[in-house]
Amino acid sequence: MRSDAGRTLLLAAGLVAVVVAQAQAQVAESASRPLRIALLPFEDRAGFQGEWNLATDVPALLGRYLSDAAPVQIIQMDTVEAAERETELEDHDYTESVARLGRYLRADIVIVGTVDRFGTRRFTVGDPNLIGYKTYSSQITLSDVRLIKVASEQEVDVFDVSSESEERPIGLDLFGRPRRQDKEFRELFTLEFASDRFFELQLGKLAAEVFGDLSTRIIRTLVEQPLIDLSGESARVLSVDGDEVFLGIGSQNHAEIGDVLAVYDAGGVQVALVEVDEVLGSQLCRARVVERAGSVEVGFDLRQRVAPMEYPSLGKEE
Repeated sequence: MRSDAGRTLLLAAGLVAVVVAQAQAQVAESASRPLRIALLPFEDRAGFQGEWNLATDVPALLGRYLSDAAPVQIIQMDTVEAAERETELEDHDYTESVARLGRYLRADIVIVGTVDRFGTRRFTVGDPNLIGYKTYSSQITLSDVRLIKVASEQEVDVFDVSSESEERPIGLDLFGRPRRQDKEFRELFTLEFASDRFFELQLGKLAAEVFGDLSTRIIRTLVEQPLIDLSGESARVLSVDGDEVFLGIGSQNHAEIGDVLAVYDAGGVQVALVEVDEVLGSQLCRARVVERAGSVEVGFDLRQRVAPMEYPSLGKEE
């Protein structure tokens, strides 16, 4: 029969294995978290006279297209507006103020912008009650669409997008008889924004093109950053103090505040994710452990920056 001491040792070893397995599972789950994006209400300069609220409708629609383009988490507009009421934005340090709001929302990226034009205009030549000719021009212009990285309180990129679509029905309008385009034009003033019917109309088709293109450009910007140079001998963990670590990479290596890197032990197993808090020099930065599946030690290797939407699972061999 096994001794009591032996049974106790086996039980303790079993408990340790369970705890380690649970820790690795939690790390893997957290490591797969999507990028959190908050779209603030845009400034509305378009002056659309229908029932739409372009200040919130436009960023909400952009959020839908971003979600379709990549596995990102869009913070609900109601949540954003509630936070905006509690957190006053300041004009003199607007970018920093937006970043503070982003931290309140636990967002990684905040997007702001301006709606300059959004609607359809009808141009008439001649007497519409007798014989006339009409053209219908849909226009969408969004400007100063800024991506602000919350961790560094800096702008990542700025976008302007403008597009126009024109319909010119063949023939003349006789005695004021309405055409299909006339009915669709009037329908815009009562139609639900971004509904199925909306995307069947000229303006909706144009919106699908504009927001599809803009969302693709935004996702590409957030994912395709310059690679961190990890070729040098110093590109590893230099010191460890609890969850605070110093890494041998810096501005010369293209490291930025908010970058998340995987740490590997000597056996080639991922043991942690660290996030850069401060770039201290050309080859030095301070970071903190945000997830771990094992201990982090001096000399452990670093691997390339990982996009928040593509965090790896930890505790696995390379």
